[in-house]
Amino acid sequence: MSKFTDFFNFSIKDVQEIEPGFYTSHDLMHGETPYRLHLRVEPDHQGLLTLNASTVLHLNKTAMEMAYFLIKGQNPSEIAKSISQRYKAPKDEIKRDVDSFYETLTGFIFHEDLPPTTILGQIENPEQSDIVAPYRLDCYFSPTTESMILNTAEWKIVFEKAFNAGIPHVMLVDIHGAFVDELPDLLRHIEELGLVSGLVTDLSELKNDAFIDEILACGLDHLLIDADPRDQENLTQILHILSKDIFTCLRMPFDADFDYSKIMQELFAQGINAFAFSNIQDELDINFLELQALISEHGISIVDDMPQPRLADELRIPFPTNNKINLKYLALLPNGDLLIPSDKPITIGNLLQEDWNILWAKCQDYSHG
Repeated sequence: MSKFTDFFNFSIKDVQEIEPGFYTSHDLMHGETPYRLHLRVEPDHQGLLTLNASTVLHLNKTAMEMAYFLIKGQNPSEIAKSISQRYKAPKDEIKRDVDSFYETLTGFIFHEDLPPTTILGQIENPEQSDIVAPYRLDCYFSPTTESMILNTAEWKIVFEKAFNAGIPHVMLVDIHGAFVDELPDLLRHIEELGLVSGLVTDLSELKNDAFIDEILACGLDHLLIDADPRDQENLTQILHILSKDIFTCLRMPFDADFDYSKIMQELFAQGINAFAFSNIQDELDINFLELQALISEHGISIVDDMPQPRLADELRIPFPTNNKINLKYLALLPNGDLLIPSDKPITIGNLLQEDWNILWAKCQDYSHG
């Protein structure tokens, strides 16, 4: 589909751009089982498409316009006609690209173990800061010294605010204690809204097989497990979880003196989807570089932008920030406080109590200096 971007140059007049914002529909795919698409159009006219609360697709302008007309109820032929008329471009060539786009979406719908995010088309300026809303909200549940802790009903309000703001993806972190029992109810609410949901946890909360099956049935989209596979009991449990057909990332410590080859072969064979690492002493260590190369050879992703559990009152930053304010990910504390993650996290306000638009304007003020 990257070729299609040239068609924008066919236009001999100014074309009215699609208005940035949030567009949604729950009655799509024309005669087949309805599927939910939520499209967020950015100020630069690229987009984010949330598909069936299962994955977030980052779209270039070409794919964004196709998704926009699909949400407006047009079938592939009508979409090709609309775009051809907008840009005075050859309809037959556009129709081939639209059919390819439609086929790609259909493939995602029927595919299991989808990654939480995927790029569709050639994305320009992926580090852009001028966005409608964050790409992800990292929600922390473990209380520390907060005087107020959100209850289940209040968390639901927070998730509704996130959805209405156009945030496509929420990560649930530090689910312990009473909230373990509330997790299925929260996940059902998140899934009904159409948000993609991820859970960051250790193995202690995943020992009950019936509990795992329940949270998957309630709409959990992906898992990030903090565990050390060198422990045989841990490895056995991880391999069992991998049999559950959910996108799973293992975040593991690295020991330069340990031979991971056998463990890796077992994880590869069972279908591990992604890796992350913790406690890396030397990222240029030859053994670590070889392990990364082995993972890449198997076509498996290594991620470094997932949230980490809180330590006391400190919110650890999941990825290097280089002292730059980045609004792609925001963090939400158990009392509802909204933070910009950075070397020194910045508290913006309280998402439960305050208007999202005001909070987002404050975020942008910080980002712009």
